Amino acid sequence: MLETLHIHPKVEKNLEQMKTLDNAPKIAAERAEAIIDALKNGTIMARAGRLSKTKDARIRRLFKYDLGKGYRLITLKAKSALYVLFVGSHDRCDTWLDTNSKGKPHQTEVPMVCYEIKQKKRRQNSVAPLSLPDPEEDLCDRMPPVSQKDLREVFSGLVRSVQAR
Repeated sequence: MLETLHIHPKVEKNLEQMKTLDNAPKIAAERAEAIIDALKNGTIMARAGRLSKTKDARIRRLFKYDLGKGYRLITLKAKSALYVLFVGSHDRCDTWLDTNSKGKPHQTEVPMVCYEIKQKKRRQNSVAPLSLPDPEEDLCDRMPPVSQKDLREVFSGLVRSVQAR
């Protein structure tokens, strides 16, 4: 379970730059901010936004969010912390991944903005649990008696095969 969210200052700077542009970059910045807000509020990573379909093997525990129109948001999960490390076009993200694939990009000397993730309470089922019968109550006590005539009608095939022998 995630406890903290760390945002690199370059992410905030890139988002501000993207918001000043038109069309795709502006929409991508809004989507990235919505994902970051969802993560701050305790939404699980898979529901916060659309994760990229392909897994990147350059850095372990790396998750890329697809922001649409060739834009990505790069995050890295380390223990109970999630790091938002980069946002930008697909090509710029690819370049960033190439340059940071040898080390641990989340362990940097640059101070990151840190947020405590709100923990959501787990909902309890609103459906009432099934009432189990009292174990001391015998099942035979609850069933009405069955006559021999009823049994012969239901199991007539068995009765005929026994009589034929």
